[in-house]
Amino acid sequence: MRTSLALGITGFSLIAVTYGMARFSWGLMMPSIAEDIPFTPRLSGIIAACSYLAYCLSVVGASFLVSRFGPRLPAVIAALCAAAGMLLLAASHSPVMLASGLFIAGLSSGLASPSLASAVTRTVAENKQTMINTVINAGTGAGIILTVPVLAFVPGGWRIACVVFGVMAVLCLLPAIRSLPAERLKANPDHNRGHQWLLRAPMKCLIIIAFISGMSSAAWWNFGPDILRNHLGVNPHLSSLLWLVSGAAGIAGVMTGPAARYLSMKQIYRLSQLSMATPLLLLALSHTFSGWLYPAVALGGAGYVTLSGVLLVVGASITKDSPAAGVGVAFFMLALGQIAGTAIFGLFYAQAGAAPTLIGFASLALLMVFLPPKEHR
Repeated sequence: MRTSLALGITGFSLIAVTYGMARFSWGLMMPSIAEDIPFTPRLSGIIAACSYLAYCLSVVGASFLVSRFGPRLPAVIAALCAAAGMLLLAASHSPVMLASGLFIAGLSSGLASPSLASAVTRTVAENKQTMINTVINAGTGAGIILTVPVLAFVPGGWRIACVVFGVMAVLCLLPAIRSLPAERLKANPDHNRGHQWLLRAPMKCLIIIAFISGMSSAAWWNFGPDILRNHLGVNPHLSSLLWLVSGAAGIAGVMTGPAARYLSMKQIYRLSQLSMATPLLLLALSHTFSGWLYPAVALGGAGYVTLSGVLLVVGASITKDSPAAGVGVAFFMLALGQIAGTAIFGLFYAQAGAAPTLIGFASLALLMVFLPPKEHR
């Protein structure tokens, strides 16, 4: 029990730092950063893409590190990358330094999730693994909750905020060293031969779901603030508040594990997809600010974190002997979908406008309702 609790708290904190702060804080900081270090909108997209690229690379490398060195080392590297990336951002004076800082910080989230999933599989009783995994995954919401007051109230602006985020990442080192196992698993030749689990129907289905869901999620997470301001005429303060509501609602992902006692994983998955589609549809059909946006964006934030928790649990179950590999594939495809979705949304947004583009991307999430993940037996 103590081991499960310690791992849950450590993983929750590490995910809060690597995802909520090191990865998602850029969207909130960018307007302030652009005032100090001018860059064009096109260059802004390139800088933001560095974080996604780093995430994809580190997710691929995480399963290799876990299999060779155990879960502890990649988790420690994740905390160090988050700290180094944030501190480099704080010291930046050019777009190149900003891109480098975001790249290093982006490595942290891709390393954290697979290593924590592997640690849960190895140290937590099987009947508690879903609950611990989803609690850890909900740390994203907690991280986003903390970024807003730090950016708003800590003296010194975004540079000092980045230093604070870096210090928080360093504070995760000791718990990670103490809570995560260091030993690697012995190789299972029947499991690893030819990576045959990639050919299983459940994994193929998971790859499709993760990619298309990533495309759909890019609409809000990459363009939400811009649409609120330019399509609905929402002022920057209210836009930041809605972003906070959306990110904070992600902590509801903690309830995925307890909910699994009453609902099947497929039902939770369908609810998460419907929740992701809701804010996109409301944004598409609105022309001015509406009070309904508060619950809608909250549903979207909770839906995204819950969905990523479902992908994590399903990916780990498909590759039971190597959970880091299954989680890595699922999260890699989710990030790849977000990259593709960002490019496609930006193209259609410029050509067709906000409303039809939002409806199209909401339709992707609605389409996935009819393609639930397959359970591996």
